[in-house]
Amino acid sequence: MEPIFRSFITSVLVLVSSSVYSSTNNYFTCNDTLKTKKVLMIGNSFTFYWNLPQVIECMFKERSKNITVDQRTIGGSNLAIHWILNKKENYSIEKYEYLVLNDHSTNPLINVDSSAKYIRKFVDLAKENKSIPLIYGTWEYPYLKDISKNKKSNTMEILDSISRLNQAIYVPVGNAFKYLENNYPEINLYMDDNKHPSPNATYLAACVFYAMITGENPIGLPRRFEGKNIDGKKIFYIITEKNIALTIQKVANLITEDLR
Repeated sequence: MEPIFRSFITSVLVLVSSSVYSSTNNYFTCNDTLKTKKVLMIGNSFTFYWNLPQVIECMFKERSKNITVDQRTIGGSNLAIHWILNKKENYSIEKYEYLVLNDHSTNPLINVDSSAKYIRKFVDLAKENKSIPLIYGTWEYPYLKDISKNKKSNTMEILDSISRLNQAIYVPVGNAFKYLENNYPEINLYMDDNKHPSPNATYLAACVFYAMITGENPIGLPRRFEGKNIDGKKIFYIITEKNIALTIQKVANLITEDLR
C-alpha cells in the first residue's frame, strides 16, 4: 500500500474563516455548564498525557463553545485494539459529533496497511453515525525519525494522505512539533523518554485541536487550566510555562490557518 503515499492528493479540507480572539485572562476555571456537542478521542498515551482531552474541553469552554470531550484510551494501544473493544463494550459513537482517531505512533511507518485499514473502519463508522472524523497527526520522536529518514514519506505525510483518501480531517500536531523543533529548539517537547509529550507539547497539541475543531485562532487562550477531582478538590489539568505559551499559540495558529 506504500506506493499510494508517493504522491499526495490536493487538500480537501474546507477552508473556513478564522476569528482572532484576544484575552488578558491568563487563568481559567473549567466547569460543566452548557454542554451541547461532544468529542470522543480514541487512542493511547499520546491522547491522555497531561490531560489533553480535559485541556481541549477547557479551551472550548473558555470561549463559550459548549463542546465536551470524552476519551477511550489505553497506553500503548492501536486502533485495531480499539476496534475490537468497541465491538465488545460499545463506545457509543453515535452520541458524538466529532471522533478523534489516534493510532499507535509506529504504525504509519512500519505497519501502514493496518493503520490505513482501521482508520478507514473508524472513519466509515463515524460517517454512518453522522460524526466528523479527525485523524490525530502525531509527531516523529527520535526513534521514528531514524526510521522515516530511509522512507519516501514521514509519519505526518502518511497520516495526512490517509486522511485525504478517507475524506477525514487531518489534525497537524506533528507538523507543529516539527516547526517548533526547527525554529524554537530551546522549547522542550518531550519527557525524559524522548517520546511522550511534555506539558508544553500537550498544550501545543491542545491549541492545534482547538483551532482545527473551532476554525478559530488559538492566540490569547489561557496558559493553565484548573478543575476539581471526584472529592471536589482543586487540581490543575495543565500549567504551561509563561514565557513560551504565546509562542506555542502562534505556532499552532500558523500551522492550522490554511487548513481550518
